[in-house]
Amino acid sequence: MSEREAYEAAERLVREAHAKAEEAARAAAAAAPANGWAATAATNTPDFTALFALLDAAKGTLPPELLRQVADALRELLIALRAVLDHSIEKLERPVPEPRDVEDIPIT
Repeated sequence: MSEREAYEAAERLVREAHAKAEEAARAAAAAAPANGWAATAATNTPDFTALFALLDAAKGTLPPELLRQVADALRELLIALRAVLDHSIEKLERPVPEPRDVEDIPIT
């Protein structure tokens, strides 16, 4: 497979992923309750099925260098997600500070 063919295949995969993401966003918007705050916790979980299917399909068609870049990008995404989770957990575990006694000192 030439570089041009590999690039075209990668572009096609990106366009397909973008189209699927837009379709999923439209479907999610249509399925949202009239009051967005009324959504249940179960509907707030993201569905990564399309992303994983895209990555699985890309394994056989992408050149090794581009596949390595995709793997690096996915690794960075997972590291960022871990940092967000660590921050959230730390925030939950942090004790609530006790109120301090404050004295009003007049300035003359």
